[in-house]
Amino acid sequence: MIKTKEDLIDKIATDHIWRLREMNEMKNLIETDKASFLQKQVLCRAGIALMYAHWEGFVKKTGTYFLEYVSNQRHSINELKSNFITLIVKGRIDSAHDSKKYSAFDEVTKYILSNQQSRARIPIKNVVDTQSNLSTTVLKEILWCLGLDYVPFESKEKLIDQKLVNRRNHIAHGQEIQIEVDDFAEMMEEVLGLMTTFRNMLENCTITEGYKAA
Repeated sequence: MIKTKEDLIDKIATDHIWRLREMNEMKNLIETDKASFLQKQVLCRAGIALMYAHWEGFVKKTGTYFLEYVSNQRHSINELKSNFITLIVKGRIDSAHDSKKYSAFDEVTKYILSNQQSRARIPIKNVVDTQSNLSTTVLKEILWCLGLDYVPFESKEKLIDQKLVNRRNHIAHGQEIQIEVDDFAEMMEEVLGLMTTFRNMLENCTITEGYKAA
């Protein structure tokens, strides 16, 4: 159970470090003089799939850690940013929508108004849903759920959607696609940067308690 800032930061760091090591090991294998041209091509293709897997896995795992931490702070509903309140009442909203009755939606309103001082029980499971296809559209939704800003990733949309996600999908579906060694090395640096950005955002929000209502 993640209860303290230190617990969360340690969890995030641990998950980050093993992924960095594995990605760097793949890069070293590709760049070694011992590898033939064909071996480098195969490793580059495999490396794109690995790179994507670590990017998706890191966002999903550490994002879920963050939700667990916020939930365990035992804040009341009125102490949290609106996105967390939405997560709390989403199940009630879904039920109201299914009933197609205004009165059902009124129950959601009454719940929020009458439980401002109640402990916020934030759902954790399946909230950080990468949909096995972490495009920028999906990433934007995940960041909203976590109460984080999407702006740092706006300049990386082409990288994420075209160079990473699309290439990974082509490879995963057995399509022929050639990845140059220099291109792979450049992508590696970019993806490592994406992971570091996400990690820094989680840690900064934790330290500054940015998940609280202003």
